[in-house]
Amino acid sequence: MFAEKYRTDNIQLTESFGVPYPEVFTDFESEYHALTQTAALIDLCHWGALRLTGGDRVRLLNALTTNDVESLEPGQGCHCAITTIKGKLVAELFVLRRESELFVLVAQGDTAAVAAAVEKHIIADDVILEDVSGEYGVLAVEGPLAREIVWRLFPTTPLPEAPLRFTDTDYLGRTITVIGNSVTGEPGFHLVVPAAGIRRVREHLVQSGRGDDMAVAGRAAWDTRRVEAGLPWWGADVTPGENFPKECRLDGLVSYEKGCYLGQETLARMHHRGHPNRLLVGLTTDAGEPPRAGSELYARGDADKAVGRVTSVVYSPALQKTLMMGYVRTEAAEPGTDLVLRAEGSETASAVVSLPVK
Repeated sequence: MFAEKYRTDNIQLTESFGVPYPEVFTDFESEYHALTQTAALIDLCHWGALRLTGGDRVRLLNALTTNDVESLEPGQGCHCAITTIKGKLVAELFVLRRESELFVLVAQGDTAAVAAAVEKHIIADDVILEDVSGEYGVLAVEGPLAREIVWRLFPTTPLPEAPLRFTDTDYLGRTITVIGNSVTGEPGFHLVVPAAGIRRVREHLVQSGRGDDMAVAGRAAWDTRRVEAGLPWWGADVTPGENFPKECRLDGLVSYEKGCYLGQETLARMHHRGHPNRLLVGLTTDAGEPPRAGSELYARGDADKAVGRVTSVVYSPALQKTLMMGYVRTEAAEPGTDLVLRAEGSETASAVVSLPVK
């Protein structure tokens, strides 16, 4: 039975078989335990995919994205974003460099908007852009035993040893890309699989992990662990076209050393000369009824001064209490800051906490 306290509406998705992604496949406790103690499979087939070929592909994408694509060697990838000219987030990307192409996974944000932004800047450049989203799907295996379980499918292929390194390998006559990556904060690998092989590879991964109590993670366990890890979700914690990377815990997507790129001036100025007005932080409360996203936060002792709002809410098994993410003004973002949560006509104590939760 699915305990009410674990219910979440932060993430709403469709999985690869065209059905709504369920809150649980079996039960929350076993799925959360698998993520944190053994391994769990997560369906990421909602991710988009773009392919760039042509002699100017690296120079062009490097000029559009926030991280250093140009410094990548074949077999390496980077986590980056595309922003507006004012530095506000449009999409979260993983860029993989091969000898003859750049393969771009659009993890969050609108794939069509990313394609349009790239297409707009192809003028006299030798770049061919293809949206190949329907040709591939992504499956994640995450948790302490992820490496062992994935290795059982590819025992002759050295698996990536570092985050965002990747390798291409043949599996049952299809090329599968194995990437060191995670959407939960746990050790993990993401498999980019040709669409025709998704069901079969998924079944083989489940069989591979059966003896280790591997689970398929529903939305609730996935969402809980990503909030505990402090990973923002677009549509809940990030609004495309409104948020800067630095304010929503995505500063790691930005290189401040590379040359010019779209939005660079604003992001560099914010980094070197100031700070955003608000920050995405972790928050706890002992409120009996979990608050809703959008609930307001106030400074302790000043009931008229709203300093933030809640964006994501879960029940954290690690803390044994409600854990939230939300934006607060920078001066109230220090862990340990006491706040007042106002929700459903009542007020309860809240506090800023460090993320990730261990």
